[in-house]
Order: sequence, then structure tokens, then C-alpha cells
Amino acid sequence: MTEDLKTMEGALLARLQNQLSSSSADSPRCLRTLCLARSLLTHPDSTEITRRSIVEILIGSLRHRADDPTNLRLTLKILGDATMLSREFASAVVAAVRPFLDSCDSLAADALAALVSAAEAHALSADREVGDKGEGELSLIASVLNGDLLISLASSPIAAVRSGILDILVRSVEGMRGDLFGRHLVIRIFLSLVMDLYPLVRRRAVDGMIALLRYAGGGIDSLVVEHFFDRAVELLKDEVEAVRLAAVQLISECGQIFTASQQGAEHSDQMTMIFVQLGSMARDMCVEVRYEAFIALGRVRLVQENVLLQSLSKKILRAKSGSLVECSVNGTKTSLPSAAGIFVHGIEDEFYKVREAACRSLGKLSISSAQFANEAINLLMDMLNDDTEVVRSQTLQTLCHMATCNRLTMQSKHMQMFLWPLADINASIRCKARKLLQLVKLPDLVTFTEAIDSLITNLETFPEEEKDIFIVLFFLGKNHKKFSTKVAREFVKKIDLSCGELILDSPGVAAKLVLIISSSFFNEQRTTDIPTVLFSYAVPLCGRIASALRGAISLDSLVAYLCSQSKEVNKLFNSSGQVDFTMFDYAFNGNTMDFSEILTFPEQLQDSSELLNDEIMHSIKLNLKTIGEAWPLIKSHQLHKVRSLLRDCKEELETIAWDVDQSACGFLDFAALYIEVIQLIAEVWERCLSTGSCFMGMTALDIKLEKLDANLKRLRNAFCDLQRDEECHVLELTLLSCAFRLTEIGVPPEPIFARLKSIILRLEFLCEGPSNLSAFAKEVKRVCNGCTTDTDFHPHGFRKMVELFYPQKVTYSGRFKRKKAEVQVTGNDSENPLTFIPGLPVGIPFHITIYEVLNNDRLWILMEMGKSIDYVFLDLSQFKGCDAARNQTLNVPFYRTPKAPSFSLKVSIAMECPEDLTNRKRGQGGPINNLAIISIENNVYFVNASNK
Repeated sequence: MTEDLKTMEGALLARLQNQLSSSSADSPRCLRTLCLARSLLTHPDSTEITRRSIVEILIGSLRHRADDPTNLRLTLKILGDATMLSREFASAVVAAVRPFLDSCDSLAADALAALVSAAEAHALSADREVGDKGEGELSLIASVLNGDLLISLASSPIAAVRSGILDILVRSVEGMRGDLFGRHLVIRIFLSLVMDLYPLVRRRAVDGMIALLRYAGGGIDSLVVEHFFDRAVELLKDEVEAVRLAAVQLISECGQIFTASQQGAEHSDQMTMIFVQLGSMARDMCVEVRYEAFIALGRVRLVQENVLLQSLSKKILRAKSGSLVECSVNGTKTSLPSAAGIFVHGIEDEFYKVREAACRSLGKLSISSAQFANEAINLLMDMLNDDTEVVRSQTLQTLCHMATCNRLTMQSKHMQMFLWPLADINASIRCKARKLLQLVKLPDLVTFTEAIDSLITNLETFPEEEKDIFIVLFFLGKNHKKFSTKVAREFVKKIDLSCGELILDSPGVAAKLVLIISSSFFNEQRTTDIPTVLFSYAVPLCGRIASALRGAISLDSLVAYLCSQSKEVNKLFNSSGQVDFTMFDYAFNGNTMDFSEILTFPEQLQDSSELLNDEIMHSIKLNLKTIGEAWPLIKSHQLHKVRSLLRDCKEELETIAWDVDQSACGFLDFAALYIEVIQLIAEVWERCLSTGSCFMGMTALDIKLEKLDANLKRLRNAFCDLQRDEECHVLELTLLSCAFRLTEIGVPPEPIFARLKSIILRLEFLCEGPSNLSAFAKEVKRVCNGCTTDTDFHPHGFRKMVELFYPQKVTYSGRFKRKKAEVQVTGNDSENPLTFIPGLPVGIPFHITIYEVLNNDRLWILMEMGKSIDYVFLDLSQFKGCDAARNQTLNVPFYRTPKAPSFSLKVSIAMECPEDLTNRKRGQGGPINNLAIISIENNVYFVNASNK
């Protein structure tokens, strides 16, 4: 069969050579021949020799068919696709298309598209190959596009040519290779095209400016940044939404550069100008522009306070002198009324995401001005009654942030709205409202009593939340000792009126006892004005109180303290004999009990890791819920909106990571990896199922699918204690990934069907039967059972199956840990390589640390050189340490040392996936199951001993 294929390939190549090398062949026949050439290039069974021959034939046809523009354009397109299939063709293709860049027609655009394909191939596969070939690819393109040619192409009358040039320049800047084309030349082109007639060109030029500021902001002259800012301000009035959106982002980036590089009054005026310019977009017709504007407003620093205050009110404020205040930068004046009511418009916006962004920015800006914070509270209190849970939650989070930074001053007029979220139908919002109550200082006894009454009502309505309510009462008593003492005296009077009888099962009684006894816990004088009889009544509640304090105090310690404070209990003990209190774990300071020794939590428990960790876990869950909102956008092929949403989630997770506790690290890693999975799915969905999709190089799609599969393996195997719903969700995403491959042309279906059936069996086990499978999983099972032969397999028919996919809502527990590893070679880098002798083994001293790995897991060291990989099994019994973190130092030989002056290895740690049985390999000396990478890839450098 192999010989027949070789014969067939030879015949087809001869046919291509004959028809494309002849200048007399008619155009329709050449078009059919070019289609044949593309089919051979993309066929998975075509050999590299065949593909190389096809590329050589196509390059030759560029000379023979120079008078046929239609054939030339298709040939250039296929050559560009060839670079996506293999970067080995890039040098020949780039050299072949170079002459067409000088033409003044659409051929220049097609030639430039081929260069863009080469750059895209670099971006997609730079992580897969050894060495600096990816940088060499961009260097090759840069050698073709010299300065004069770049300027000529940037001045082309054809918009596709100008856009293609910008694509290449933006890719070079984002890849940290902007100096390849000369930074000054790149800046010049961006500035010249930013006011182009075509919106796509303008948007791409702005993207290039943003990339320059992000990746090389510190090395750009301040005058250039000011030019960027001036262009962005002009584009704020552009009629195209995408251009205005990019302009807002550019102004925000310019503001960050100004903040880092300037100081003084001039700097304050400039930042005020940026604030006003961004605020002017708060009333833009496009919701995405308004959202981005409010996000950017929160990043502006050192704005004049009067401008900040004006942004909170539509009424024009005047300075003390009575005149309107103006600020001027470089001759541009901005008056105070320009900032009027910016945030009022934000919180009144009809779209919840804009209101949420405005709320978030209010919290960030309040840190810089106490007066602004006091005025902002009025707006935030109105947002506590918002119709959307996300906005109410963000408002409470903003208020907590302000309270933590001592910027929240509670007033009596705010109490009604402030206490309203305690009765919210959403449990997470009630929890946030109670945590906020722990942080605030209430102004008077009336508001204090209102807060206590609301918590008692809360306890009566939601008795299952008793622990959370008790701990809030505990801290209210601690932070308001005088008010608690007054409440205690009034409470004792009621007890006296009832002849000393007290119903401890009453929620109100239990709540007030917790409140009252807490005020004596941190009394530095070791005395208390609280009637001692209340300590006697609190003794039966010790178990519930100790449980609510989450282990911060033991039950014995609490009982001992309450007994020592109660005269009634002391009388009882004295009548029955001497009581030995040393059985309890409390301490005495002289004759006074020192309860500070009993309490294991610090004075600032409201900021303790336990509470902060709960807040972090909730924030991560909100991010995952937000990601779930991307699915309608994915299915409607709105890729740019999906990317924007996921980018916001990534930034939020990066912010959370600064304060994350060790116990929440696993959940944070899961969420970050999950975002990558959804982003890859969105990009693959766009390529596979878009109605206007065209051939873009199958290798590019395959690379994305390989990355998607690798990330899904990590989600499923590298996280311990996944719940049933969580694992089912990851398995359904894996089904979708496999189904994507069935939509490709020329893919053998048998291995994919085998894997699909294996996953379906696992899903049926988790769902307790096939009847509980989702509609998508049932359809996949039906299709797998129905396709018994190759003739039953039709790739286009599988698109309808994929379109059935829609994930079910998942409630994440978040209480799982991540299996990961770290591999290091001490003292080795490119400047200090290990020595080797060609042909002889070389030992590599590894230091490996593993986290949360079980003894029954199978780990391997992967040593990759070129396209070959060596596997070394790790014996986990040799690792030292506890289960959470173990380490080992070992010397591993590498046998395939090349005859070269130097080389490098890519080294990583991988774990076998025992439940994936579809690709088992036996008798090869390596892993028998598929692998999931659980470490960061490291490079190990070697130098020939004779060259050192």
C-alpha cells in the first residue's frame, strides 16, 4: 500500500510540474491544478518530501505565469499557507514573494499576507521547537522589509497592504522584537497611519501604539508618548466604535507612563486632563466604550480633588473664589464642568457591566482623597439596591475595600440602605454585607441598635447562617464596647422584669449574649462594666460561640473565662468545694485572668486570613461565573468580545493573586487554566464553525487543539478532589475538543471515536447512567455508535453535533489542591553550561520538588531535543518530606549527546493520565498512558568539552 501511495504522489507531482511550468496552459486548468496542489499540501499522509516538491513547483510557477494575476494571487495564498504547515519553507517562500511587494496592485497585498502567515507560524509554534528559529523567522522578514520598502508599503493606496504592514509591526512589538525594524521607524509608521481613511487601519495602528507602551514603555521618549496621547484624544470622536474603544485604551496606557515618569503640579494637571478625557466617554453610545472608559478611570492617579468631586455631581461646583477652575496642558484647556456627573452617568447606565465598572473605579479613586470617598458613599449606597446581583456584590466589595483603607465613614442617613443587603435573597451578598459590618465604625447608639436588630432578624430568617452572624456580633461588640455595655444594662433590666427567666433558644437572646460578652474580651484593664449575671447565661452557648469563632478559641478556654467572670457560678463552685481551674487552658496575670493568652487570633481578626480567604474564594467563583457568560458570545462568533471578557477576568485573577492564601492557590490556578481553555475553545470554534471560514493552514488549528488537549488534561488530572459536577464539566469540554477534530478534512476518525467512547463511559459512571447525560453527550454517543465505517464519516455533518454543545452551570467547591512539580539544574544557564563529550552520556544533576502528588501517581522526566523525547521514570519512594511538598536530588544520564559545539534540552515533569486508555503504548520503555505536564518547562544548556 505504501508503494502505491508513493507512485500516486509521484504521478500527481509530475502532473503539477507539467501544467504549472507551461505558460500556454489555460487559466481554468491552472486553477484546478492549484487546488490539487493545496489538497496535497494539507493531506495528513503527505510526506515532507512531497510538500517540499510542491512548494518548489509553486515558486517556479510564479515566473512562468507572471502574466496571469488570478493564478498568481492563488499561488501566493497557497505559499503563505505552506509556511503555516512547516516553517522550513519560510525562507524560500519569503524570497519568492519579495519581488511582488514592489507592485502597486493587489498582488502586493497577497505577498504581504504570505509574510504575515510566516509571522503567524512563528507565533503559533515558537513554543514547540528548540532554539531561536522563531526569532530567526522575524529576522528573515525584517531583512526583506527594509526601511524604504516599509515606508513605501505603508504609503500604498491599497488598504489591505497598509493593514498587512501594521499586522507585521504589531506582531514584532508584541513578541518583544520591535527593534528589528527600528523603533523610530515603527513609531513613525504608527503615527502616520493612525489617522488613515479606513477604520481597520486606524484601529491596528492604535493597537501598535498600545503594544509599544506596554512592552517598551520605559524606553520610549516622553515626547513620543505625548504624541500618542494627542492622537488618541482626536480618535475619541471617531465614528467607528472599535477605534474609539482602542483610543480609550491608548489614553489609559499613556496615563500609566506619565504617572511613572513625571512629578509635580504639571503632572497633576496632565493626569487631570486624562481623567476628564476618559470621563467624556462615559456617555458614549457604545457600551463597550463606556465600560472600558470606567475601567480606565480607576487607573488614573493624582487627579485634582475638585475635579474628582465634580465627577460625583451633575451640579456645577465652584471653587472658593467663586470662579470655575481650569487646568491647561500644552495649550489645551479643560474646565471643571467637563467632568460633571461622570460617575452619576456610570451608576445610572442601563448595562450592568458599566455600572459594575463604575463602582469598581469609585473604590480605587477613593483611596487618594478622603473627601471624595465621603461623597462617593452616597452613590454607592444607591447601588446596594441595584437589580443585578453582580453590581450589588461589587458595591459591597468596594465598600469593604474603602473600609480596609480607612476611607469609609458611616453616617446615620446611610443605615437603612446599608443594612438592606443583610436580607438579600443571595447568600453570598448577605455574607459580604455581614463582613462589611464587621469593618465599619458605627456613629451612635441608635445606628448600633439598628444594626443589632437587623442581625437578629437575619438570624431568625436564616438560622443556618448562625455561625457567620455570631462572629459579626462578636466583632461589633469588640469594636463598640461602650454601646455594648449600654445594651447589656438594658438587657439586664428586661431579665429582672421577667423574674430572671431567660429563653436561651430565642435567636434574639443568643445574639445579644454573644454581643455583650465579646466587649470584655480585649479589655486592657481586665475589668468590665457588664453585669456578671450575663456571663452565667452565656455559659450554655459556649459550644455555639466557640464553633462560630472557627477554632480561634477552644471550648474549654471559653467556659473557663465565662465561669471566672460569673459570680453565680463562683458561688456554686465555692459551695461545693474548691475548683481547680488548671484543667482549662487559660492563663492568669497575677490575680486577674489574662484572656489575651487564650485568644489565638490577633487584634485585627476582621482582616485575618480566614475571612480574607473566604473573600478570595468568592471572588474567584464570581470570575468563573462571568466566564460562563462567554458561551453565547462564542456561539455567535463574537471572538473579540470573548477575548475582552476573558482579558478582564485574567486581570481580576492577577489582582487576587497578590493576596491569595496558600489554601486558595489551587482554586486560583484552576481558574487561570480554565480561562486559557475557554479562550482556546473560542478560537477553535471560530475557525471550525464560522460560516465564512477559509483555509488557513491545518497545522495552525492542530497546534491550538494540541494546546487545548494539554490544558484539559491538566484540569482533569492535576487537581485533587474535583467534585462530580466539576469533573463532568471538564469531561464534556474534552468531548468538545475531540469533536472539533472530527470537523477537519482528512482526519482518520477511528482513534477519535475510541477516545470519545472512553470519555462517554466515564461520564455515564459519574452521571449514574446514560439517561442523565447532557444532550451533547447523548448526541456524541449516538454518532460514535452510528459511524461504523469510513463511508459513514462526513466532517461537515459533525458541525451540527458540535453546535449542540452548551455547558451546564457548575457550582465550584474550590476546595481542591493542585499537583505540580518544580525541576531545576543548580547553577546551569546559558552562561554556565554543563560540559559534554559527543557520543558519551552526560549526567544532569536535577533537584525536583513535587506538591500534592500521591504515591500511586506515575511521574516522568521529559528531556526533549528537537523532535525526540527521552523519558526517565521517577521513583516517588525516594522523595523526602511530607505529602504536601517532597523533594529529591538525583543525577540523570542523557545518552544522545550530538556532535555539535553546544546544544540545549527542554526539561519538564509530566504525570500519566491513568483514565485515558485510548493511546496506551507498551513495550517502548516509556509511559504507557498519555501525559499531563505539571511543571514549567526549563532549558538545560551544554557545551562541548573541547570548546570550553
